Amino acid sequence: MAIQFLIGLLLSFVVAFLAYKKHSLNQSGFITATLLGTIIYGFGTYVVWSALILFFISSSLLTKLHEKKVKDASSGRNYIQVLSNGFVAALFSIFFYVTKNELFMVAAIISIASCNSDTWASEIGVLSKGKTYSILTFKEVQKGVSGGVSRLGTLASFLGSLFIGISFLLLYWSSPLFSTTKIWMYFSVITLGGFIGCLVDSYMGILLQAKYKGEKTGKYTEKAFLENEKVILTSGLAWITNDAVNFISGFVSTAVSMLVLIF
Repeated sequence: MAIQFLIGLLLSFVVAFLAYKKHSLNQSGFITATLLGTIIYGFGTYVVWSALILFFISSSLLTKLHEKKVKDASSGRNYIQVLSNGFVAALFSIFFYVTKNELFMVAAIISIASCNSDTWASEIGVLSKGKTYSILTFKEVQKGVSGGVSRLGTLASFLGSLFIGISFLLLYWSSPLFSTTKIWMYFSVITLGGFIGCLVDSYMGILLQAKYKGEKTGKYTEKAFLENEKVILTSGLAWITNDAVNFISGFVSTAVSMLVLIF
């Protein structure tokens, strides 16, 4: 057991450090990613850890691509963003270790698929040349706003979840837990569960996420501040940030998918 955690610590440190040097993580994100990765590897085995790393690498590459398009450099993900994407996977990894029930391992993968689906949808969808519509009213909205969907973004969402589903197939195939009678069921639930998680994220984003407006310019933002200008809350709940939406939608989609597997 101690060896598993040591391996997880070393691997997570190397990956997080490289991400830090590439400015995909800031200092707090680097520390949190190392600790979270160690926990997931130690309790969830290399299967969950590898899926998490594939999510992180693919999402970081897409984020860098988006930054080049909009010419807006990022300081990297902080500890809150790392936790919002990885805490649910860590939690179910611990449940898997304690119970030895592989359904909890699958649950951890579903939460990762949900995060990957949402990230691919956001980073690729915003590059769409087509129209973006509200997932609630189906009226045209500005690109990049929470709850806005496009054809390209929806396709990217499904492909992002499918990517994690296929990754699970390959990882699970080499695992001692491998079962030919369950693998395709797990693959289907992971792929669909991750995609549903992205849809839940969109609905929560438009219904509950805090949105603000500048008092002077009238500019809308999802952050509680604007440069040199006060903002007022126009909709949503102040404590429901984008990170909170990511966390809640990941947990909800995972819980629903678990119920499907159980019943």
